[in-house]
Amino acid sequence: MQPVRPNEAGNGRSLGELFRQLSSELGTLMRQESELARAEIREKASKLGASVAELGAGVFVAFAGFLVLLLSAVYALADPLESTALAALIVGGVTLLAGALLLARGRNQLKAGELAPSRTIESLRKDAHLASDLRHEAAGRSA
Repeated sequence: MQPVRPNEAGNGRSLGELFRQLSSELGTLMRQESELARAEIREKASKLGASVAELGAGVFVAFAGFLVLLLSAVYALADPLESTALAALIVGGVTLLAGALLLARGRNQLKAGELAPSRTIESLRKDAHLASDLRHEAAGRSA
């Protein structure tokens, strides 16, 4: 399907034929835009899966930190004068911090703006603008 060049716009064809061609090309364009949207949504879904996996990893690490903190509390209560309890508290705190960082990063990657099919939206805007321009040109020629 070749685009119509401005200097070849008429080619002896009637206005009805030009509108049929425009209708056919718009149908093809809509199918192509639909395919682009599906491909982009698949891409965004895979990013979503990776973000969810990272959130899961964050939860797991945070839970491990919680367990270490519980163990350090046990050590602290069992033998209050030993330094192993202090070491366990430090390790548990660092583990919880790592988990919190993973959770924050995963949450930030799940923002709605990141999931929108931006290329498709931009392409549809351009197509609407082109269709509007073509409609105005056709209206100007028929007048």
